[in-house]
Formats: sequence, C-alpha cells, structure tokens
Amino acid sequence: MGRQNKACSICRGLKIKCTMPETPGPCRRCHNRGLVCLVDRNPQASLSEESNRWRNDVSGQIQQLQTAVDVLLRMSNLPQLSSYNERPQPTADIQQDLTPEDEARTSGHVSDGDDSLPAAPIMTPVVPVDDNIYSLPINYLYEVTRLPSLATGPSSPSAQRSRISHDFISRGLVPIVTAERLFTHFVTRIDYFCYGLTCPHATLEELRASSTVLTAAVCAVSALHDPEGSTVFKVCHAEYQRLVTKNMFAVVHSTDDVRALIIGAYWLANLSYTVLGHAIRIAMRLNYHLAYYAAIRDSKVEDIEKARLWYILYILDHHSSILYGRPVMISADEEPHQQWETFIQSNGNQEVDLRMSSQVALYHITSKVKNIFGSHSTQAVPEHFLTQLRGYFSELDRWYMCWGDRMPRNAFVGWFPRDGASLHYHFARMHLCSYIFRGTSVESIAASSPQVKEYAIVAVTSATAVLELIMERPDLRTALVGMPIYFHAMITFAAVFLIKAAKANFPEPAAVDTTTVLTLVENWVRELRTQKASQQHLVYHLANGLEGFLKALSNPDLDVSIISGPIRTLGGDPASTNYIMDSMFMLDAFNLFQYPGTAGSMEGGMLPE
Repeated sequence: MGRQNKACSICRGLKIKCTMPETPGPCRRCHNRGLVCLVDRNPQASLSEESNRWRNDVSGQIQQLQTAVDVLLRMSNLPQLSSYNERPQPTADIQQDLTPEDEARTSGHVSDGDDSLPAAPIMTPVVPVDDNIYSLPINYLYEVTRLPSLATGPSSPSAQRSRISHDFISRGLVPIVTAERLFTHFVTRIDYFCYGLTCPHATLEELRASSTVLTAAVCAVSALHDPEGSTVFKVCHAEYQRLVTKNMFAVVHSTDDVRALIIGAYWLANLSYTVLGHAIRIAMRLNYHLAYYAAIRDSKVEDIEKARLWYILYILDHHSSILYGRPVMISADEEPHQQWETFIQSNGNQEVDLRMSSQVALYHITSKVKNIFGSHSTQAVPEHFLTQLRGYFSELDRWYMCWGDRMPRNAFVGWFPRDGASLHYHFARMHLCSYIFRGTSVESIAASSPQVKEYAIVAVTSATAVLELIMERPDLRTALVGMPIYFHAMITFAAVFLIKAAKANFPEPAAVDTTTVLTLVENWVRELRTQKASQQHLVYHLANGLEGFLKALSNPDLDVSIISGPIRTLGGDPASTNYIMDSMFMLDAFNLFQYPGTAGSMEGGMLPE
C-alpha cells in the first residue's frame, strides 16, 4: 500500500513541520492563517478504497439480477440459471462439486424456498389476436393474461447444451459407450416394433440434446431387451420414472415428450397404464387429434408425424381397454379413425401407414361391439344378440382378408407385421368370445343353444391358433424379445384359457384334449426359456408362471387356484371345478404386470434379482 502521508499539502510543499490536532480538522498553521488544509493520501490507497466500493455495488446489482432471472425462469418452467453455463464442468467432477441445493435440483426435488415464488403470469409475447369472431375460450385466456401457453417451441442452443451436460449419462450413471450401444440397438431393431416412429434422431448426441426423458426411455427399453442390461435397466428405468414424474405438471411439452411416454406405454409393463393416459392428455392439449386433417390437406412432414403419433396412441388406448377392461379414452367414431385409407393414400402407401391403419381398422370393429355390450364383465348377453354378434365375426374375417397379406416384409423385424396381423385376428376373435360367456358356467354350455356351443369352439380354436402360429413362424419367435406387452398379455391369455378349459372338462363339441394342450403349452414355455433378454423381461416371468399351470393340469388333484404368482388371477379364482366361463376370459393385467416380489418396494415393479 506504500507509506501514508500525515502532513497537509501546504506544509509538505513548504517543507515545514505540520502539527495536526488530535481531533479531525486543519493543522495549526492553516488554522491560524485561514487556509484550506488538505491531506492527500497515497494514490494506491485511494484506488483500493474506490475499487472495493465499486465491487460491492456491482456484486449487489448482479445478485439482484440473478434473483430476478431465477424468478422469471421458474415462472416460465425453464431450467434454472445455473444450467446455462457455456463451459460445463468435466463429467467426473460434477458430483464432487455439487452443493446440497444443486443435488436437490439434480434429483428433481424442489426446495421449500421455491414455494414463496409468486404465481404471477410471465410477460410472454401475446399471441396475435385472431380475426375470427369465435375461438377456443382458452385462447382468449392466454391473450388476456399472457400466461404461458401449452404450445411447443424449438430449444435454444444453450438449453440443448444444458441437457447434455446434466443428463444421467454426463452424471456418470450410464457410460457413454453403453449408451451408444443401447441407442443403436433401439433404432435398428426395437423401434420398428412400434412402426419406427419413436426415435427419429440420427445420433445419440442429437437425441440427448433434444430430450433427456426420451433418452432415458430409449436406454431403458433397449436395456430391457439386452441379456446383459439388467443393471443398466434399473438405472435408466429409475431415471425415466423420475423425469416423467418431474414433468407431470409442466406447462410446455414437446413431441419428444409424447414419444417418450409412448415408449413407456408400449414396453414398460408396470408403467404402461399410467403413462399412456398422460401421453393421450398431452397429445390432446397439443391438438394431435387434429393433425390428420392438416396431414391430408397439406402433407407437411410435421403434421404427418403428429397424425402418426396420434394413431399410435389410439392403438395403445384400445390395447389397454382390452387388457384392463376399461372404456377407451379416444373414440372410434371420429373421422381420423374411420378414414384410414385416405391417410394411406395421402402419404404414398408407406409401410408404416399400412401397419398402423390395419390396427385402426381392427379396433373400429371391436369398439362397435363394446359400445353395444358394454364393459360389465358379469352381465350375460341375451340370446337374441348372438345373431348381431355373428355379423361382427364376419367383419373380422373381412378385415383379415384385407390386411392379412397386405403388409410387406420389414428390413428390421422381418415378417412380423404380416404375422402380427394374423395374431391380432385371433386375439380379436377371443375378445369377442368373451362377451358371449359372461355369467355362464361350464355346465350350462352343455344345455345352451347351438350358437353358444359354436362360439365355444371358436374360442378354443383361436386360442390354439395363437400358440401354433408363434411356434410355426420364425419371425414371431425372434420377436418375443421386442414385441409390445399387449402381445405377451394376449398370448398368455390364450395359453391360460386352454389350460383352464382342459382342467374344467369343456363339454362337447368344444372339448379340449388335455394331452394336446400340455404339449402345446410345454413347447411354448420351452420357447420362452430360449429367449435372451435382461432378467426383468416378461418372458422369464411368464415361463415360470405357465409352468405352475402345467403342473396343475397334469395333476388332477391340484387346483389351479392354489398356484402362486400373479398369472393365477388371469382367470379369476375358482373355488371348485365348477368354473365360471367369464372367469376364463378375465384378464387381470394389473396383476400380470406386477412381477413376483414386494410390489411396493421393487424397482418400478420389475422382476427382482
């Protein structure tokens, strides 16, 4: 700092002694002569004091700005300010440098202090006023209040960098080499069981920059189908569940959010029911249900993509309706769900549209049946309705003649689209038979009308055809690790129905040969045992459960009701050999998809180690 001056400038200039009083004031000489007494301190000391004052002022202003920006980001549902670093830390150092507050943000928890943020509307640009006299009421709300709308928008480069630098791969939860392998497996194989529409990104880096939740979904499902992916699956599944939970009440959603939820609904058995409903609600809020009209009018890539995703949600909704016995959320009576040929022609007869449209057409038939007979599982169908039901079986036959051989071979999943259509045909026939046997006992079939006996034969024939098709078609056998959970549930449905029909001594002419059923199901279980996937995959669990049923069938003294495991609930819980027919057609998918163990403590309801 240097030596500090003690003499005033006048005395120092005259080189005479300067006598300063003990109290602040002029020196004795300046006081006697009425002069202005100034003491010039060291220039370095003055500069230091000024610098300290400036630093304190600027620091306070920056703190105010940071607080204001944090409030604005919070109200806009955007990442916190700390995530916009231009130079992210190295991956290995991230966990070491995290403060408790950072760890809370990383784990998706919000601190108590966030509750104090005002719930005031963010001043976003107002949507241009619509010239039309009438618009949706919610649009006027956004115009007047300037609240954040539900529309999507492109991500900024800084937000994309933030996603990569803070996702579960950068945090070291999954090695980058493993993530690359999982990504490649998904986009070159698994995705094509869902029409090849859930991951349009060319590279893992592009995927990570676009959506963290979609990255987690892709890695989780790919690991589920990897023989060495059990450990990685647990990590990715937990991350996916955390991100979906965290974004449950988000205002802004993207197409990748919808894709991520579709992946969960398609392959993650224990989450399927929940994430499907969330995906449908988000898609409706983003007007995906109207994308069909724009797609056939303008044929824009974006509109076609949204329309296809909406069709997938429609298909999954009807899968879930059949599995869980619930009403559908998406009506089959809307134009997009009836004019599938128009959509196919507008896009040039592409394979993906053929595959999806075949499903849309199929569930148009099953929806009409459900609308007539309802979802009440114990209410018997009057005899005079059977003639009308016969007409729907005829529609199924025409559907199969139209679509059975219409799908070409896929380069990634072989003949699965064509063979899958055959399975769907028999699945639908079994589903229609379930309406006929509501509230009917096995003993009553012997005294029933010829029409009812005929449908009993149809049920047995279709269930047998399901298992025979899988054993005969190589592309179906290789697809056992990859196909959606709906296929696994319906195939298991067919196997358990045959076992219970044989155990219950079905009356003629629908009698089931026990030896034939034993051989057929044993071959099916043996095929399940040959599959290679992570230990959490359904194939292993289904094999274990079906073996228990086979033991009950081969042992006349063993009751099916004592079999342990959730598959027991697929057909109810008969107390004696007086089986109720509708119990044989009861599919309790909630129990099927809660694997053995403690359901509340397991890793997302998946198979334990």
